[in-house]
Amino acid sequence: MRRFQTSFPRFFQGAIVLALMFVCGCASTSQNLFSVSGPGWRVQKGQTLWRPQRNAPEFGGDFVLAQDGHGDSFVQFDKMPLTLVCAEITATRWLIRFPQGGGAWSGRTPAPTRTIWLYLPAALAGQPLPPPLHFERRTNGGWRLDNARTGESLEGYLTP
Repeated sequence: MRRFQTSFPRFFQGAIVLALMFVCGCASTSQNLFSVSGPGWRVQKGQTLWRPQRNAPEFGGDFVLAQDGHGDSFVQFDKMPLTLVCAEITATRWLIRFPQGGGAWSGRTPAPTRTIWLYLPAALAGQPLPPPLHFERRTNGGWRLDNARTGESLEGYLTP
């Protein structure tokens, strides 16, 4: 009984800290760079396996890629029912969010290569990528994007 009494406050404190991380992470995120609505947006859906870093487990899920005719792109990766990654890229700015408590970052282009989600639209469009990023199309219609330095990778396909 004594053991339960001493461990409960630690558990409760940990739960509060975790809850604050989620709430603060959402509250501190930057506003969107643009609105993904209106004419000219092309929306594609697909499946992907994401390995956040070398020797980490892979996460399989759905992703949405939306692009307009002016170079703005939006990428969202979901592992139902959670959104794990949201990225917005324009010609001059980028924003990436990890809504499940991972925070949000933004800046001016070029985007850092430490997260490949920011380069997925460019890779799929056949644009050149900075090192250490590498993109290859597979014969089965799939593709693979990886970062040789961090071991992060995406492997997937878009549905027609």
